[in-house]
Amino acid sequence: MALASGQQDRDDAVGHGRYALGMAVGFLGLLLVLLCLPFDRYLASQRAADSEMFHARWIYERLHFDPTPVDVAIIGSSRVEAGISSDLMARILSAKFHRQIHVVNLALVKPGRDYHDLLVRDLLATHPEVRMIILSDDGFMIDTHPMFQEMASVAQIASAPILINKSYFANLLAVPYRNLLNGAQQLLPGWFGVDTVFRPDNYLGSDLDRTLGYRLPSGHKRNGELVMPPKQLLARAQATIAERGKFRLLHMSILPEAWQLSIDHTYMESIAGLARDHHVALAFIGLPMFGPRDEPRNPAYFSRFGPDFLPVHLRNDPRFYQDEVHLNRAGAIAATQYLADKVAPLLSRVGV
Repeated sequence: MALASGQQDRDDAVGHGRYALGMAVGFLGLLLVLLCLPFDRYLASQRAADSEMFHARWIYERLHFDPTPVDVAIIGSSRVEAGISSDLMARILSAKFHRQIHVVNLALVKPGRDYHDLLVRDLLATHPEVRMIILSDDGFMIDTHPMFQEMASVAQIASAPILINKSYFANLLAVPYRNLLNGAQQLLPGWFGVDTVFRPDNYLGSDLDRTLGYRLPSGHKRNGELVMPPKQLLARAQATIAERGKFRLLHMSILPEAWQLSIDHTYMESIAGLARDHHVALAFIGLPMFGPRDEPRNPAYFSRFGPDFLPVHLRNDPRFYQDEVHLNRAGAIAATQYLADKVAPLLSRVGV
């Protein structure tokens, strides 16, 4: 009986082992299928349709479906979305060069150099005529952009820097569900309320200028002529600097800058290499926070790749701000005039 019982235990153990192995193999097979599903980046650009990043769709459409030339592209966060007028810059530069200069502002809410790298790759692939890319200097950027998780390939997500990247594993773990949802949207676009093909009637146009103001999906107004009382502006600016200063102290500030900023540095090196290979000039714009103090910028690093323009003269005029970090339309006009004058000599060197 004891021998029979021992044999039964061994048989049960073997059975459980085979079951576990089968489950593991099945799980890995399912995971491999999900990772290999066809992925539609146009659908991915629509994932932010109900958020403040809803212009991701327009950015994708402007690059992939609109043949209007791009001479100068602006890429960055909401600061340059609110603070640089593509229409005004195009008019100033066109007058200087006595021909039509096309400027597009591809900035999107939230900083993140990994997403900027995706945009630069798309821009150079779809509009090789571009001659200059102006990137935002938002200071010491340590995070990934939410749209990188949505739009990057599996290989791009897997090869992102791991060091000091708190979103690395979250981005990686999101891929199977993301791909499954994307595949379902390809099969049932109407059910999900998405478009698989470009619809010109819904397109926001080649020359969208968001400094004029727009409404978020929530109905709240952004940019345009918004203003804030000076005392409130100053109080909010001081609170923002104090809060971000605390965060920097918590973010492993004892480590070398290259480690702390591994995301920003990795993708900045990539962007610089792409620009060099395509003979495209790079420049940077750091729009200031309101008040006598500003967030730390990083001109020493960015100047390795191109001039870093910092219009600090704007920061003491409350008429230029809609909140403590974003210019309004009046501020955008002043900042755009400043930037256009600065980049015109650079454009002449690259043959515009």
